[in-house]
Amino acid sequence: MDYSYDNVVPNFRLDGRLAILTGGSGGLASVISRALLAQGADVALIDMNLDRTTAAAKEVLAWGEETLKGKHESPIGQVSAWSCNIGDAESVDVTFAAINEHHGKIADLLINTAGYCENFPAEEYPALNAESIMKVNGLGSFYVSQAFARPLITNNLKGSIILIGSMSATIVNDPQPQCMYNMSKAGVVHLVRSLACEWAKYNIRVNTLSPGYILTPLTRNVISGHTEMKEAWESKIPMKRMADPKEFVGSILYLASDSASSYTTGHNLVVDGGYECW
Repeated sequence: MDYSYDNVVPNFRLDGRLAILTGGSGGLASVISRALLAQGADVALIDMNLDRTTAAAKEVLAWGEETLKGKHESPIGQVSAWSCNIGDAESVDVTFAAINEHHGKIADLLINTAGYCENFPAEEYPALNAESIMKVNGLGSFYVSQAFARPLITNNLKGSIILIGSMSATIVNDPQPQCMYNMSKAGVVHLVRSLACEWAKYNIRVNTLSPGYILTPLTRNVISGHTEMKEAWESKIPMKRMADPKEFVGSILYLASDSASSYTTGHNLVVDGGYECW
């Protein structure tokens, strides 16, 4: 057994790696992108609105230049912005190929935070809405995984995929009705298991990070003026509070690291403040 420091203590640095982060202008991506940059990665942000995504990329890079200078020997990575509808397979393929060409390397880390939730009673759920949410949350997760994995497989390179699931994949939220969101996230969790088994032979690890309630700017807007909603949610969480987005960075870096999680694949990592326990 090799007990040298480097063989015993995991390394969370991502120097030389290219990370694709979907939902790139969202609240969760805002902190994840900074953590990836801090660990040495180049970051490609993807979202529907190019103006918002470009602004987010500029903010992340400005943060890096101000905060990271002199912190590590490695130079600060590049941050790029892209517009893409992940529910459109052709758009995904074109965008991912362009990202690899732009950065001059093949992306070996994918974090898919893109997705959305809406609330309808099940008996009133409009068919077009149901199809749309499944296309983005479900098929979109598959399309980005495909486009990411193909060049890795072709070039015999290893990689890591982290799809954002939800505790809603395994529990039913209350009081809001959101059956199609729950269904889509349950599908993501099992998709991850399937891809992990198929792509293990290519050294591509695939895992899910399933958050509970997160206090992103969007969530703050949702609960603004609805004290009863916030109280209902937090009453069902053993820790009696929602998560700060930064509390998912450790899980992301663990699943991204080739040394820390080299034997972790097909796993659904639930980070929900204990919600599932009750």
